[in-house]
Amino acid sequence: MTIQIAHVNPTTDDDQYHKFATLFAEKVRAATDGAVTFEICGNSELGAEGDVITGMGLGTHQMSVMSNLAYAAVNGPSKVSEMPFMFADSKQAAAFFDSDIMKEVTDGMYDSLGVKVLGWAEGGFRNILSQKPIRTPDDIKGMKIRVPESDTFMKTFEALGANPTPMAFSEVFTAVQQKTIDGLELPVASAYTGSYYEVCSHYNLTGHFYNGLAMSISTKLWETLSPELQEIFVEAAVEAGTEQRKWLAGKEQEMKDAMAEAGCTIVDDVDVVALRDAAASVYDFYRNEIGADLQNRAMAFINS
Repeated sequence: MTIQIAHVNPTTDDDQYHKFATLFAEKVRAATDGAVTFEICGNSELGAEGDVITGMGLGTHQMSVMSNLAYAAVNGPSKVSEMPFMFADSKQAAAFFDSDIMKEVTDGMYDSLGVKVLGWAEGGFRNILSQKPIRTPDDIKGMKIRVPESDTFMKTFEALGANPTPMAFSEVFTAVQQKTIDGLELPVASAYTGSYYEVCSHYNLTGHFYNGLAMSISTKLWETLSPELQEIFVEAAVEAGTEQRKWLAGKEQEMKDAMAEAGCTIVDDVDVVALRDAAASVYDFYRNEIGADLQNRAMAFINS
């Protein structure tokens, strides 16, 4: 059989979504002696992330590499890992996404969304691209910053005093060039592969959100697989996620160096504590939607 894996990012070797998809596909193909192959459909070829989630539920889309922030838009408990400035580093974030807490969250999507999450990889910490340095909450106030169509992003940047502006990703590059927005925010790999450093003079390491990437499969397809194939798929997703995280850790510094060499200033002395304090109200705002017990256990895990 040949299975399509959808994702919204570029189909380049340096892209974190595509790398995860490619590693997974290679592992399953090898484990099945070529009986199962994959067509990786990037660049939003099969729709935006919301379209793909709906399609997996209907069975019209088979598999995807999906950001958790997209699941958080339609599944309240998924917001538990979408709180601002939640993780200290990638190691802590990876441990949380691989934990029983996130398994509980994703297990809940099996019936409600028709999606099974096989394993996690990393999209990276999101940082602000702008035409000026950003180090404190005062530097963000009044800025028109493009954000994904996510209420947690909107609420966070409102708390920071910015003017968050949802916008289709396809329109962002031109909007920056024409100065209709003051900036945007992306992980390192996305900022690099999308060449946004060419139109923004500063890349500010705010690390305000962490992107977890899920290897997901439609439950309709999942339930047609033999137990042996199901085991192969899960093992391949977990192994691919581990390898992708290691790959990204090595590539990010290279990408930042390349951006700096191209003339983009990397601002690494950001007062993250001040930013976190300014956005603290977001945790309480979503407490009921996430579930108080789930949020308490998540924060206990992070602080342990």
